[in-house]
Amino acid sequence: MLSIIGQLSTVDDQAVSATSQALLKELQQEQAPATRLPYPLRNRLSLPTSSPTLTKVQKIPPLEYDLHQLRVLRLEQSRQAVYIPPMAKPSLRAKDDDLFALMEKTQDFLASERQVMLILGDSGAGKSTFNNHLEHRLWNDYKPGNPIPLFINLPAIDRPDQDMIAKQLKFHSFSDDQIMEIKLHRQLILICDGYDESQQLVNLHRTNFLNQPGQWNTKMIISCRTQFLGPDYHSRFVPQGEGSHYGRPAPHLFQEAVIAPFSKAQIENYVEQYVPLEPRTWNTKTYMDRLNAIPNLLDLVRNPFLLSLALEALPG
Repeated sequence: MLSIIGQLSTVDDQAVSATSQALLKELQQEQAPATRLPYPLRNRLSLPTSSPTLTKVQKIPPLEYDLHQLRVLRLEQSRQAVYIPPMAKPSLRAKDDDLFALMEKTQDFLASERQVMLILGDSGAGKSTFNNHLEHRLWNDYKPGNPIPLFINLPAIDRPDQDMIAKQLKFHSFSDDQIMEIKLHRQLILICDGYDESQQLVNLHRTNFLNQPGQWNTKMIISCRTQFLGPDYHSRFVPQGEGSHYGRPAPHLFQEAVIAPFSKAQIENYVEQYVPLEPRTWNTKTYMDRLNAIPNLLDLVRNPFLLSLALEALPG
């Protein structure tokens, strides 16, 4: 084993060489028997972030290596300085006090047989914020072989009604062979953001043939601004039953949630997270006192986007 590590320490890849030299020195100092730590590279090195050579040494499947690269990228891009877990109600017609934690309901959806979850909300209600947080959470919990989170910014995709998954994976530099491997052998958790901004009028689940025989195995979470929809909007999101050649809808495979405005407690929680982001003369209590003092302002800032604007405008 020491001779193998010695050979690795001389390869051209600087990351592999440096790590191997350090490991070789440590093992020589410890003089540990081979039976105590028979596979030092596998036990001591985390999944590499820049070395295809090391992936071969550790026998890491190429697909998982590239998924790891995507995971690192998306964990960084989806990190948020301020996040308040949203509450939601089960439909547009539901009572405003019929609320549940949106993340818990989404986890229930992912564990169920349902295929599409529609998240509705007013402009600035926090749909994209929730989607980013969900992706971050899924990637943070990801283990090799798990369903693959895939965030799709629908307005940025050319013709998302056709092959949107392959287009997004190609954007992340996956090869055609890897895309086919994912299609045939893996499940994807699609987080489709901005249906309204993409000006779509079609059912993306159906036009992409999701969950049909020989097609992509997916769970789709898709968000849309409430004002964009007409009265008969379910037809744009309800999936069709497996193997249905006549587009028969399967409402039992669909669920929805409508993000509720912030409560006063959520507003205060937001302010508590906002204050430490940079040096300020005001504390949380000062901001809350000012929000309460200005007529009707507290009602307006129940919208997260308007709350962020108000806090930036206040002189604290």
